[in-house]
Amino acid sequence: MSSRTAVAGPDAEDGGPVRAAVASTPAQRERRKRIVAAATELLTELPYDSIQIRDVAARAEVALGTLYRYFPSKEQLFAVVMLEWSSSTDTALASPGHARVAEDQERLRILLRRTVRAFERHPNFVQVISVLGAATDPVVNEALGAYSDGFASAIAEAVPDVADDDVAVLVTLSNSLLDSLLRTWWLGRLPIRAVEDHVDRAVAVMFHGVARR
Repeated sequence: MSSRTAVAGPDAEDGGPVRAAVASTPAQRERRKRIVAAATELLTELPYDSIQIRDVAARAEVALGTLYRYFPSKEQLFAVVMLEWSSSTDTALASPGHARVAEDQERLRILLRRTVRAFERHPNFVQVISVLGAATDPVVNEALGAYSDGFASAIAEAVPDVADDDVAVLVTLSNSLLDSLLRTWWLGRLPIRAVEDHVDRAVAVMFHGVARR
């Protein structure tokens, strides 16, 4: 079954995105929660492209049709998984120890290092970001936009003494840095300790510029 197979709805008829049914009752919200939890569990065990939607439904103990009512495509389901996982990660990043660090540079370095460690513990999420980043479904893009906004907010909180325009640059640089390094690590071309070393050096360059020979 294709990951884009979905229960037909009004949007499907006019070529627009297929949107999920709203979980409005406690029972519906519980079923939706079980589906997201099951997909998250499977993603900790298997690469994204090895996960079948029918396996998620079985793990969540719901009918396949029920799953598709709440998540009309595999991409929409895992976009929600990614967003909810990152929200829990953001909470861990905003720890008291992080807040006590005096320098913006060091706070940003800690934030990026913790992000790397989060993906080290859950490497299959690297593939999810790569796959979903190429999606054209606006529902998926909305979730990815929320994910990006959360990361940008975490960076802004880490560097309160940096001018707003420069915070935007730090967000862009940090996103590009982590995307490149984590993808290279996930492909087995770079050890995780080298990723951390690159992060440290890149943050130093962001704040102080390149070192001269």
